Amino acid sequence: MAGLTETTKREFSKRILDVLNTNKDTLKIKGVDAEVASGELSQLLDDAFSKENKQIQLQAETKKATADSQKATDIAYRKASATVELMVGALGKEDELSKRLKNLRDEIANEELRGKRAQP
Repeated sequence: MAGLTETTKREFSKRILDVLNTNKDTLKIKGVDAEVASGELSQLLDDAFSKENKQIQLQAETKKATADSQKATDIAYRKASATVELMVGALGKEDELSKRLKNLRDEIANEELRGKRAQP
C-alpha cells in the first residue's frame, strides 16, 4: 500500500464495502459471508472516518492556537519595544543602559553573541 494516502485508503475501503453490499448474494453462493465482512469493514470505516474528523478538528484548533500565540507574542514584543523607547528617551541615547537596550535585539538574534541553545 505504499504511495496511497489516507484518503485513498479510506476510499478504497468504502468501494470494497459497496462491492460487498452489492454482490452479497453472489458471494454467499460462492461461500463468502459478505454480511460479516461488510459489518466488520463498515465498523472499521466508521472508526477511520471518526478519527479523521477528530484529526481535522485538532488541526483547526492547533492552527487557531498558533495564531493566538503569535498575536500575543507580537503584542508583548511591541510593548517591550515601546518600553525600550521610553527608557532610552528618559535616559538619553548616550547612556550605557540605553546602548545595551538598543543592542539587545541584535544580541538575541545573533547566535554567536547569545550562544547556542541547549536542545531539550
